[in-house]
Amino acid sequence: MSSEELLEVIRAKELKFDQVVKLIRTPLMSTYHTALKPETHPMVYELYPSTCYAYDLLRYGGQANSQRAADILEVVLERQDKDASRATYGIWPYFYEESLDEMDRPDWNMADFQGKKLVLILKNYAESLPEALIEQIREAIYHACQAIIRRDVGPHYTNIAIMGAFVTLVGGELLGDNEIRSYGEQRLKRFHVFTSGIGTFTEYNSPCYSPIAIEELNSIYQESATRTAVVLAEQLLDIAWEMIAKHVHPATGEWSGPYSRTYYTLMTEREKHFLGNALNKESMGIQCPEKYHAYFSSNAERYFMEPTMMAAEAGFQNYATTYQNEKLSLGSYTIGSMWNQRRNLLGFVDVGGKKVFVQLQFLKDGKDFCSAIYTGVQSRKQVLFGFNLATDNGAWHQELDIINGKFQANDLRIRLLLGGELEELELPTVVEGKSLTTMLGGDTQLRVEAVLEESDYGALEVAVERSEDELHLDYVIYAGEERAFDFHAIQKAVWIFALSLDEVDGTLSAVDVQLGANSVTATRGAQGEQMSIMVPIAPGKTWDFYRNNRVQLPQYLLESVQ
Repeated sequence: MSSEELLEVIRAKELKFDQVVKLIRTPLMSTYHTALKPETHPMVYELYPSTCYAYDLLRYGGQANSQRAADILEVVLERQDKDASRATYGIWPYFYEESLDEMDRPDWNMADFQGKKLVLILKNYAESLPEALIEQIREAIYHACQAIIRRDVGPHYTNIAIMGAFVTLVGGELLGDNEIRSYGEQRLKRFHVFTSGIGTFTEYNSPCYSPIAIEELNSIYQESATRTAVVLAEQLLDIAWEMIAKHVHPATGEWSGPYSRTYYTLMTEREKHFLGNALNKESMGIQCPEKYHAYFSSNAERYFMEPTMMAAEAGFQNYATTYQNEKLSLGSYTIGSMWNQRRNLLGFVDVGGKKVFVQLQFLKDGKDFCSAIYTGVQSRKQVLFGFNLATDNGAWHQELDIINGKFQANDLRIRLLLGGELEELELPTVVEGKSLTTMLGGDTQLRVEAVLEESDYGALEVAVERSEDELHLDYVIYAGEERAFDFHAIQKAVWIFALSLDEVDGTLSAVDVQLGANSVTATRGAQGEQMSIMVPIAPGKTWDFYRNNRVQLPQYLLESVQ
């Protein structure tokens, strides 16, 4: 980031800074972990963004900036739990207005996030701060490191695994504590072995978290004095950049699916800025390796599949498939819940210079529904997928909102959401029975058809709804007065669909459906492109679905990873 860009960031944050409390004040946006509600706390004092502001002030320099940074840090450090006997030891709450005890499940990631900024401040800007404050920072880093060590996040939690390694590794170096430093080094080694064993990150292809993983690895590469850690970080950076480069779709300028986690379907300005700087050879920041630059401009056809799990540990494998050409991209997983941060099936299309995305959803009262479990398989521009219902999962979140298959709702539906730059696009849709065909410009069409519905909730109803900026292609399971749902009390609940995102003259292969006593098998395609899924008919437990639902991958893709 240039001095001009940093100054712009500082000025924007200055508008939110409260001179009395010494923290940044913003609208309440968080939905996880906090018990505060916008109705009672429309504005809040945020601790971590305030720490980031202090860090930026120190980076820019100047006596006045350093004084303000010190004032902010005094307030932030006071809010850390320093009592080693407590479960929340070493972490911070989100807000000045809410203690850790008042939160709805405190966020242990705050030890990692706050700890990282404090480590960078101590390492690079200690001379700009009072000696007494420096000692407080050292103590706060020690407590954060202890919290990270106690929690001991595994390598599957990609960005926190790396961030915690940085805090303990470099924090231990700064504190002169070899026990903490050694823990950080060993944690990075475990992450390296785990990630190299899969060939990619478990937090796979995340537009929001992959840049964070790169930033954390780059921090280790730049800041650590431990040679082994620096070498491992460099190797992991290469894995991360290859993953990103292969998924960026030049025709739409978007990030192809599938996504393990994201908050938005279209790339945010932050993500675009990160990639733009990384590809700019004149930039002073993080750089994408030269050998991957061609991916960001080539419209050549890409078709690949990657495992995303350590199957021996998880008990199952989840494959990610991506197809791209000069017009469109389509990506999908083989298994996953329909959590709102996940994109199990996602496509992008260039429609005359306008970008359109196609996102699969399963909705309860208009919100993404975790208790719907997706199973799918993809061959180039075609996907065969189905849904089961879980009796032990959540509604909008799989941990913070557990419903265990029992809930009240007035709407339950499966949706293909079309969004993006739709304002000037007609997107005509033809409904033929349970088949929907939408034209995306003159040469691309989206087709989806319900090929099986075995459900005690009755037949699916098709609904098409267009607004200015969205098109909904819906298969409605239930819509009406609020009623009780109990997945334990039904015998049948499985739906299977065939989808293609293809040229107008593309041929669709038929789907063969074999219904058994307890499961259903659907097969599509022929020869090297044949694919199938086998899923149970009845609702069941999430991990049983993950471990027992079956997919047959196209032979071409299987050969590409063997």
